Amino acid sequence: MHFTSLTRNLFPTLLIVALLSCCAALGLSSCSKKASAAIIGKWQVQGSKDRIEFRKDGTVIISQDITAGPPGNTRTFEQETTSKYAFSDGNHMNWEISTGDTNQPINSISCEVHINGDKMSMAMIAPGDHQQHQMSFKRLE
Repeated sequence: MHFTSLTRNLFPTLLIVALLSCCAALGLSSCSKKASAAIIGKWQVQGSKDRIEFRKDGTVIISQDITAGPPGNTRTFEQETTSKYAFSDGNHMNWEISTGDTNQPINSISCEVHINGDKMSMAMIAPGDHQQHQMSFKRLE
């Protein structure tokens, strides 16, 4: 194949531009969704049977299996608690948790959320508590 001198001089430049374009496209396609979008769905607390569902409307449903009753006659039932969440930026969320007791104030917890595939880690700081608490979750749905 015979290249003219102009084609021969442009070929390395075109090759570099094409390679850089491919690298940019691959880099952009591998970016994960923001935690605010990726959190939607059902999660299980690691090391527990507790489940949490984050909904698009900012609602959180916490499901726990509770065992109660006298020894030898215990029963297990599911208890659900509803709360609210809102992201202040890509990875920071405020989670308002109610105890269900109308005489108790709603607790607002600051969380830093990181999601990688079907795993989520959450660093939380409760009001009046200067210690950070870590929780890990696995996606159910």
